[in-house]
Amino acid sequence: MYLSVQLAARRLGVSPHTIRRWTASGFLPCTRTAGGHRRIKQEDIDELAGLACDRDHLAVRLAREREVETLVDTSIALTSRLDLTELLAEIARRMTGILDCHFCAVSEYDEQSATMRVLADFDRHGHRLADWQPYSLDEFPFTKRLMGEQELAVINIGDPRADPTETAIMRRFGDKSLLLVPLVYQGRSVGLLEVLDRLRERRFTRQELRLARALAGLAAVALQNAKVFARLSRGDDDGQRLPAALDRVVAGLPAVAAASTIDDALRAAATLACRALPGLTAVVTCGEARAAVSSAGGGGRSDAQVAAAETPTAHGPLAITITLAPGSGDTPAALARLIAMSATQAIDRLP
Repeated sequence: MYLSVQLAARRLGVSPHTIRRWTASGFLPCTRTAGGHRRIKQEDIDELAGLACDRDHLAVRLAREREVETLVDTSIALTSRLDLTELLAEIARRMTGILDCHFCAVSEYDEQSATMRVLADFDRHGHRLADWQPYSLDEFPFTKRLMGEQELAVINIGDPRADPTETAIMRRFGDKSLLLVPLVYQGRSVGLLEVLDRLRERRFTRQELRLARALAGLAAVALQNAKVFARLSRGDDDGQRLPAALDRVVAGLPAVAAASTIDDALRAAATLACRALPGLTAVVTCGEARAAVSSAGGGGRSDAQVAAAETPTAHGPLAITITLAPGSGDTPAALARLIAMSATQAIDRLP
């Protein structure tokens, strides 16, 4: 049999808020209905009520047990996710659930430039909010100092001692409490967790803060693993793309070699770059001559990559610039140089 929060609170003689806090921290197990309401097993409530005479000792013992269970469960959940998007959502879900808060932002920190880049911001239901633009921590000296000291901090909107820059942002978005937890990996601050409560100012228990710090440590390791996995995956993709792209380049080189004028050689090289590579546009120049070719749907993308190469010819430097679709990897840079060298040889053979 399962009890509601209100009924469990009456059985134990505590407030409903205390029950919610216990369930959020893992001290008291609970399940959720389809509508998101907490339900607690009657056996767990009876155990607490029956041992009330030894309440302090029981609370400490059970809290430690629940804390270990929470950390083990969280560790398995995070380390089993290598996709960055899924991992970020799981980190946010764990933090908002354990601390009974409303939002969690996960950011990446560049210590050299003191820049913070928000990787994702989720609400407690797992909905991803609009991404923030990167920002300098020089504008947030309190958080910058926190990253250096690698200490967590709680900021409440009504605290007159709180950093005014942080509270101004909180007022703008209607937040009451903010928990800042640096992500530390191998002794370096690599990111930040920001956990927000929109309804009330918080006085987190020592167990909640201990769990937050431990979860941040797990999150930092999991994020580094996800980055390594993404890098290796891109390398595998490059390895799979290279043979096919190289075949297309080799097949198109005779057209470049057959050019009878500099203009023809430049146009043939630009056409080959767009056909053989994932090129959106290709521009090839040599002296005063210039050729530009666009593929279907090419041009104008702010997230596009660029591959470029330059080689000397008897008529001046030959330069090729290829605008590529995002995610093209490192393969096109080497092939762009191959195309440029072929065009150079064709031009140098011309009378």
